[in-house]
Order: sequence, then C-alpha cells, then structure tokens
Amino acid sequence: MSNENESSLAQRLNGKLHQLFVLLILAFVILSGFQPVMNNVDIGWHVAQGRWMVQHGAVYRQDAFNYPNLGHAVIDEYPLFQLVLYLAWSLGWWGPCLLTAAAYATLFGILLKAARSLGLPASSLLALAIGLTPLFLQVAVPLRPHLATYLCVAVLGTFLLRHREATSWTTFWPMALLQIAWTNSHSGFVLGPIWVALFGIEIIVRRWLREKSLSWTAVRTWSGAFLLILAACFINPYGGARFYPPFYQDGLESIRAYVGEMEPLSGGSAVLYACLTLIAAVVVATTLIGRRGAVSFSFLLLAFLFYLETISAKKAWPIFGLLIPLVVLSSGAFSSSSAPTRKTSAWWSILGHFTVLIPLAMAVMTRLDGFSDVSLKVLWQEHDHGRSELSEEAITWMKAHTITGRIFHRCEDGGILQQEGFDHGQTFGDTGFGKFDEAFIHENGMVGERPALLLRYLQAYRPDTVVCGTFSYQWPWYLKQNGWRLIFYSPNSSVWTRSDLRSDLPTVSNAEVMSAFDQDVASYGLPTDYRLYGRNLLTLNSMRLEDFAFAKLKDLPEKMHQAPWYWEAARILCFQAPEFSAAHRNELQQEAEQLPDHAVTAEFRAWCSDAAGNRDDALRILESIPNQQLENAGAELLLRIYLDRKRPEALALARRNDCFDLRSGRHWQYLAEAEEQAGHPERAALAWEKAIFYYPDDKELVDGAATFAEKFKDVALSQVIAKSSRVYGEK
Repeated sequence: MSNENESSLAQRLNGKLHQLFVLLILAFVILSGFQPVMNNVDIGWHVAQGRWMVQHGAVYRQDAFNYPNLGHAVIDEYPLFQLVLYLAWSLGWWGPCLLTAAAYATLFGILLKAARSLGLPASSLLALAIGLTPLFLQVAVPLRPHLATYLCVAVLGTFLLRHREATSWTTFWPMALLQIAWTNSHSGFVLGPIWVALFGIEIIVRRWLREKSLSWTAVRTWSGAFLLILAACFINPYGGARFYPPFYQDGLESIRAYVGEMEPLSGGSAVLYACLTLIAAVVVATTLIGRRGAVSFSFLLLAFLFYLETISAKKAWPIFGLLIPLVVLSSGAFSSSSAPTRKTSAWWSILGHFTVLIPLAMAVMTRLDGFSDVSLKVLWQEHDHGRSELSEEAITWMKAHTITGRIFHRCEDGGILQQEGFDHGQTFGDTGFGKFDEAFIHENGMVGERPALLLRYLQAYRPDTVVCGTFSYQWPWYLKQNGWRLIFYSPNSSVWTRSDLRSDLPTVSNAEVMSAFDQDVASYGLPTDYRLYGRNLLTLNSMRLEDFAFAKLKDLPEKMHQAPWYWEAARILCFQAPEFSAAHRNELQQEAEQLPDHAVTAEFRAWCSDAAGNRDDALRILESIPNQQLENAGAELLLRIYLDRKRPEALALARRNDCFDLRSGRHWQYLAEAEEQAGHPERAALAWEKAIFYYPDDKELVDGAATFAEKFKDVALSQVIAKSSRVYGEK
C-alpha cells in the first residue's frame, strides 16, 4: 500500500513539474520574441517587398529596388510572409515582436498539445526534447521566413501522427491549405510532400506487416494524400516555376559562398552543437528503448538526414531540433498499437523534469534580470544606442538630410535602406540573393569580401553616396584614396559622398570623428557585443587615425586584453591594409608575450613570428593550438608553412572545413597546392577553380593557377582563368 501511495505522490509531483515546464517554456519563447527582432541584415527587404505589394496590389515579379538588377524577373519565395511582416511592422516597434512571440508560442503550443492527444501528457523525455529545441532554433535569427517552415513542420508532423490510421485522402484537406500557405512563405515547403510520401510508405508497410496482406485502402489513402499535398504546392503566383529556387540555390556556389546560414558551424559553436546533438541522441535512444522501438521510422530518418545536412549547412539545425520532439511524440502514437512499453518510475521522470527545469528557469530569469547581456532591458538599450551591425544611425541622418540618388553599400545594409524608403532603384543589392542571377550574387559577394575591388565598383556604377556599416571597416581607406568625402560619422556607420556633390554638407574632420567616438563611449559605455567595438577600431584605423585607434585598443580594461576578439582585432590591425606601424605592432607583440594565457594570443604571436622571419617559432606556436580551437588565420598560416616545407600533414589540414573560412580564396589555393604535392592533379584543379572564384583579383593566386593549368594542360581551368581575368583582371 505504501508503495502505491509513494507512486501516486510521485506521479502527482511529476504532473505539477510538467505544468511548470509548460509555463516556463512558453514564458521563455514569448519573452525572447520581445527582444529587438528587426535589427537583422536579412529582414528589411522583406518589409520593403511586402509594402510594394500592398501599394501596387500585385505580386512582386521584378526587382524594383536594386539598380544593377532593375527589371530582372523575380520568383518571390516569400510573398505571404512579407505581407504579414509588413502589416506587423506598420504597427510600430511592437508589431514584429508580437508576431514573433505569438508564432513561437504557437509552435511550442502545438507540440505540447500533441503530447496530450498522443498519450504523453507529462513525459520528461518529451520535456527534455522540447527544452533542447530553443537552443537549436537560436542558430537562426528569430523573425525570418524560416519561421513559417518551423510552424508548418510542427503542424504537419503532429497531424500525420494523429491521422496515421486515416482511411480517406480527403482527411488531409487542412494540410493542403497549410501547404499552400507554406509554399507562399518559404522554400522549405518542398519538405511537405516528401514527408507525406515517406510517412505514407511507412504506414502502408506497417499495416502490411500487421495484417499480413497489402491494404489497398492504405495505398489509396496515402497516395491521394501525397498527390493532394503536391498539388497544393502549385497554388502560387508562379506555378511549377516555384520549385526552381530551392533546388537551384541549394547547389549554387554563389549562394553557399555568401549566405551564412548555408555554411557549417566552426570553433566553439561546433563543439556546443555537437554536445546538444549527443543529448538529443540520448533522448531518442532512451525513447526507442523505453517504447521498444515503437517510433515513426520516417520521422527518425528525416532527423538523421537533417543531421547530415547540419554538417555542411547551419540552416539545418533548427529543423533537426524540431524533429527530435516529433520523434518522441511518435512513440506515443505508435506504442498504443505496438509491443507493450516499459514502465518507468515516476521518480526518474521527476529527475528528468528537474534536468530541464533548472536551466529553463535560469534562462527566463536572465531575460528579465536587466543586467545580463541577453536580458531584454540591455538588448533594447543597445538597440536604442545604435549598437547594431546595421547602419541605422547613418540612415536616420540620410533621411533627415534628404540624401537621394544611387547608394553603394554592402548587401547587409540593402534591406534596411529599402525598408526605410531608399528604394525605387537607389540601392546596390540586398541579402535576398535568391532573386539575383549567379553573376550578380558573385558581384554582390565580392564587394563584401574583397574591399580592394571597391574603387572598380565605384567607377562602374557611379553612385552618389556610399554607406559604410561595421562590416565595411576597410572601406574608408579606399574611399579616402579616391577623394570621397566623409559627411556623417557614428562609431557604427558612416556616410560618404563624391567630392563634387552636396557642397552644402561639410566634410567631417578627424577631430570630429575622434570626438564623436569618445562621446559615444562616455555616454553609453562599451558595446555589450565587443566585436562591434573591435570593428569600430578597425574603421578608425582605415580613416588614417592609427594612433587614436591604437590608444583606444590599449586603453581597454585589462580583462579585455585577454579576450580572443581583442587579439583578432590586433592581428587585423597589424597585418591587413592599412597595417599598423612596426612600433605599434612590436608593442602589441610584447604585450601578447607577457600575458599568462598564451593560448588566447597564440595566432597573433604566430603571425608576428612569421612576419619577423622566425617560421620555426610560428610553427611551434601553431602546432600547440588544439585542433578544435584553430581558427582561419592560424590554420592558413600553419598550412602555408607545411606546404613550404612539403610536410605530409599539409593535405589533411587543407581538407578540413571546421577551421577555415570557406570564402577564403587563399584556403582553396593552399588546398590546390596540397593536392598537387600529394599527386592529385584533378582535385587540385577543382580547388584552383574555387580559389579563383573567391579571389579573382589576387594576382599571386591567379598566376599560380595559370602555372598549374599550363603544367597539366588543363583547358577547363585555363578557360576559367581567362573568363575571370576579363572581369577582374588588372586595368
């Protein structure tokens, strides 16, 4: 009797803990939705296209914003999302926040409601799986068209589980409506018919095994459901052409090159998500054992396939994270018609709930405490102070001073410029690469990755104004060389004009720049995102304020001198144009050698040793860095040394993707040289092609490729070199 009472008490306690979990997970996602969600490089052009469609009463079919691409046909992948976003944005700052919070609350509400209908109302395993999901979702920014795919994955997955015994395809008409909305919101819609087909095959096979004969009712039901969902995909403004962008973009080098979400994780992020994946695997394995294999194997297959995709593209992590709770939910669906489940002690479930409740409660408190860098108060303070990767202060100034004409900028600023009314052919390009052809995507990427090409772009397009955000920290160096005038400066953005324009606007002096920089720090303190401050110092150096930038770097609090970002900024300042003087570099090198934590300064010290001709010392330093901590700058230098010394380790290092910036032409050049040294000319040729793609203006690299092509009589590579030289060759 006492055992029964103890069990009953444990079950009641477990139920209460699950209720607390539901409240906390919903509180966390809702609070997270009320952080600044519009301060993202990929969102503004969606607002602009939504506004255009409302104003014109038509679907966006031609590029109307970017002057190099004006009039080009467009397959808008996101019309429904853009309309909803524009309407939310029109309400004021809180509109997009409310949209985000409501969407994520709905997403998790769907999963939690499905738990009740599928017999898992207080499952600690499900709580663990759902608790992991926000961590996987945080790979991407919260408010983007991907949110439509997250919602549709949750709705479709739970619907399939609840209707696994359907006897008529007409049961799936709500999912047809969902598929129409999905198709008009995001290119992840292609997952819909694929998922229905896989799940339908699984159900047909299960019934065949259970009934010892093929069920033609099941075949008709799931064939009809698949065809219904597939047909729904064609209900969009572009018909069958709508299928073109997702498959075209997925294999396009230009897209993969310059879209961060399509690149793999590296460094600490890779380690973190490897740990999260291990936890997810334990949750799934425990579910399989506890339910004796009674889960949806099609769901499990999709989770595995998306995990494989995460290795090469970070955009796959959120879907993988969503599939984990859906796999657990499937155990509730299939265990009722499978072998009996193992009974789990309620006390183990209590332990499982505590495992997820403690970090979840801490996360909610962090959002509310007002002190941590990710609290809502601090995030909004930073936003209000202009601490952003977007050129918000510059754009506010431009609107106040009626700046018109063509604007040149990195693609990250294109969206917010369009959002704030600089459309009608005033912007160069934005991050909506899916609407551009391959050549323009490459051109758009080149201006960001190869600042030395800036003057060529200015000569070709003759813009009236140049906007520099925090990513454009080297641009001032080239603008000053070409006689452009600085007419607005803030630490995170600046505006430049040609010397023959806007004589009514005075040139900002060096003294005014330094005063504005000091005033910003005095008023608001250092940014919570120290990377912004590092880029601000790089910008000051590009403005030929080397002594000022050096002083501000050295004057930072002592604890910051031991941070990795500090020494990465120092490395760029010392070894990228415009380089610090030898005196400043030597002083930083002395400081690096005196710090007790030599691991933080390793790459910087290695570069200093290499510059001084001491390659043995550079090699010793770089080989002391653990593999998972090796970053792009150190990896490239180590690889260069290995190649020069014909070390056998060169090839293995060159083939790694976790420590290199895959947009670096230098990496592909070194890979080509390593493959050639190892006797693999075919692989070397492919690497040379990528090297030229990324660094087409690098004479040393192109000459190396030409020498290789001549040596191996590689006609295809010679043609690539000739084509690239016609566009980017010396003039």
